[in-house]
Amino acid sequence: MTSLRTLPVRVPPLRGEAIDSWLEALAHRTHTAWADLLSAVGLETPHGIRTSGWIVHTLPDEAAALSRATGITPTALDEMTLSRYADTALRIDPASRTVSRAFPWSRASRSRYCPDCLADTGGRWQLAWRLGWSFACLEHRCLLADACPVCRTVQRHRRLSMGEAIPTPGRCANSAADATGRAPARCDADLTITPVARFDDDHPVLAAQRTVYGVIDTGAARFGAYCEHPYPSANALADIRAVAGRILAYATPDNLADVVSPDLLTAYRAVSALPAAPLGPPRTEDKPGLAAPAQAATAAVGVTAALTILGAPDVHAAGDAMRWLVTGARDRGLSVSATNIGWGRRTTPVLTAAQLAALGPMLNPSDQLRYRIAASLPRRPTTGSASADRVIHAVPTMLWPAWSLRFAICGCHQRQLRLALSVALLLVGTRKRLDEAADLLDSPVSADAVYPERCSYCRSTEIGTTSAVRLHDWPTISPATTSRSIISAGASSTTPACCLTRSGPASVATMACPEGAPPEHGSRDAICSSD
Repeated sequence: MTSLRTLPVRVPPLRGEAIDSWLEALAHRTHTAWADLLSAVGLETPHGIRTSGWIVHTLPDEAAALSRATGITPTALDEMTLSRYADTALRIDPASRTVSRAFPWSRASRSRYCPDCLADTGGRWQLAWRLGWSFACLEHRCLLADACPVCRTVQRHRRLSMGEAIPTPGRCANSAADATGRAPARCDADLTITPVARFDDDHPVLAAQRTVYGVIDTGAARFGAYCEHPYPSANALADIRAVAGRILAYATPDNLADVVSPDLLTAYRAVSALPAAPLGPPRTEDKPGLAAPAQAATAAVGVTAALTILGAPDVHAAGDAMRWLVTGARDRGLSVSATNIGWGRRTTPVLTAAQLAALGPMLNPSDQLRYRIAASLPRRPTTGSASADRVIHAVPTMLWPAWSLRFAICGCHQRQLRLALSVALLLVGTRKRLDEAADLLDSPVSADAVYPERCSYCRSTEIGTTSAVRLHDWPTISPATTSRSIISAGASSTTPACCLTRSGPASVATMACPEGAPPEHGSRDAICSSD
């Protein structure tokens, strides 16, 4: 490589601009052919093959040469490459300068664009438009365009081939439809007039894009169901991809109409009817959402619908919002159960908890305890025996009367209820069967007599399972907690944490009889006497 000289003309990069866009603006400003400009800034490659690996990541010698020729610092240059989003919106192999397909919705070989942004900036392209997670322009409140409106080819394909042409920002640089030869004529269509769907400022699709950008920029998800359980962006994006893919694959038109606004749904149906764009990624009709969607409208529908679920204030609200997706799949004959709810790799416990919460009403009481449905973060049962061993050493064969009274129901004597409640506590978070749990406690009751299966242990199943789960967790609050302190807590006039519902504290009377229930359905006056 010959020694580089500082270029006499400087073109400062715009905020968020992609490195290839900035170089094109420089070539256009100096009226220099694309290949000559690359050579002048030290980006020529062996054998004259012009590739755009430096869009993904600049090598140290490339960054140094480019900085010397343009006066832009290597740090600023690195911010203009996709390495800026490494491990937050995509994963990069620095050696090969490729983007891993294992990361949710990774893409780098093409770019969407906002026609209005191109018009405002003289044809300058944002780096974020290359992300599979970019589908809307927040400034101009519109969907991003996917391809040229004339030749219908995707833009800024990874292997740049303008060669001897002088770039014209804001124009399609792809070859014209009938052009041939080493220097084919360019399409040269005006990209600033590409028609796109437009929305109001408070539109859900714009809110969804803001949420996704927030996750990427901060490197973590702290919205909706993730407020109490934050996770890194890579895992949260895997959750969004998993739910979006499920919705795109299985939602009926009526389902989509319930969770997506009519204007966005119209744009989605319009682009879905178009043939695939040349040089575009193959459509995955069988598993939509598995790869980054080819159309911005598809990504917008999937993410917006997914965030109506994951953006719920807590895991249980997310489960309620997701239930239509679970029941809809079952209605179509698909097997959906607590044992096969995995919708993707690298997803978070938050998504698992929401899926279990969605399935909760369809599970029998024993499984509701095994999967801790009433807990703030439901989860799969553990495979070991540690949880059951701890309860065995902390809970008597017959639960303390001070606690069993809180679960009292008319028609079930405390003698049987106390035995059954102790057995039920062993089910929480474990894979134990009822008969196994009874044997571990040396209980004389049979599996058929245990309360989760044969009796309604509380007039409200939700309150009953919530109390059982929290009573199960009570000994783990402090290592010094003993059975005696638990008994004391049960006899206390103040209801402890393990007897609180998700909506707030519940007194003994509330636990026994929900507001408005007649005395014969569980009020303290009707509690059967204990032995």
